[in-house]
Amino acid sequence: MTLLHRVAVGVACLGLGGLASPALAQQAELPSQIEAPVEAEVPNAKPGLQISLGLGAAYLPDYEGSNDSKATPLWSLRVGNLYDPETYVSLVGTTFRSNLIPSEHWRLGVTARFIKDYDNVEDDEVKNVTSTEKALMLGGTVGYDFITGLKQDAALELDALADALHGNGYTLTPRFRFRTPVSDRLLFETTASGTYASGDYMENFFGVTSGDTKRSGLHPYDANSGFKDVAFTASLTYGLGEHWSLTGLGSFERLLGDAADSPIVNHRGSEDQGIGALLLSYRF
Repeated sequence: MTLLHRVAVGVACLGLGGLASPALAQQAELPSQIEAPVEAEVPNAKPGLQISLGLGAAYLPDYEGSNDSKATPLWSLRVGNLYDPETYVSLVGTTFRSNLIPSEHWRLGVTARFIKDYDNVEDDEVKNVTSTEKALMLGGTVGYDFITGLKQDAALELDALADALHGNGYTLTPRFRFRTPVSDRLLFETTASGTYASGDYMENFFGVTSGDTKRSGLHPYDANSGFKDVAFTASLTYGLGEHWSLTGLGSFERLLGDAADSPIVNHRGSEDQGIGALLLSYRF
């Protein structure tokens, strides 16, 4: 195994291990389709392994379905050009993504996401829904990009993830992703997606048991499988120089079906979820 491969594997293991750590559990829970930003074109960029670290802040709901939003620190790590220009691993908040297949068109990689329970949310009634268990959603992403080139994408992708911590179901997320340079230094990216969730996943995060009812006052609720959301994101990344770039991002998610009808959402929260984030990145 070459040094380059060791670095790639090490970063991937660090990201997957970190998703389950208590520190990362408190990071921003951004929508699952968001990745670490790809750098805009910068002068004198060096070939080879591309490593960038981002720090910033996000303004987002306290939990998925909450109508209370708050500012929270945000960070990202992206290692690109692992053994091919199209291969990379990235970590944003508690979401790990990768593409490990050296192809201009096909995409295949490991994907993971940590989702916290309600133990530390601000809403006292939702906090008392103690039957909800945290989840480590682990699986992969497969896709096809219709445009060649690192700075341009028009890709159809599918995330298939299952809970590796407690076996609380699975999610399937088809997604369309489009990326294009606006100028030499400015890069635009947008995504549109929808997530189908199994009954076990929906019951874990949106169901209310009889015990939860006694503790929280929310009425009992059984959540069934179905599409739980549609989401749209847009971002702009501006190259500030040889090493620095700035990314601004906005996202809108609409909860659907049994997720939207859950008392955790329609009684204590909102089916409409908006997110804003700003990230300053440094490329080594």
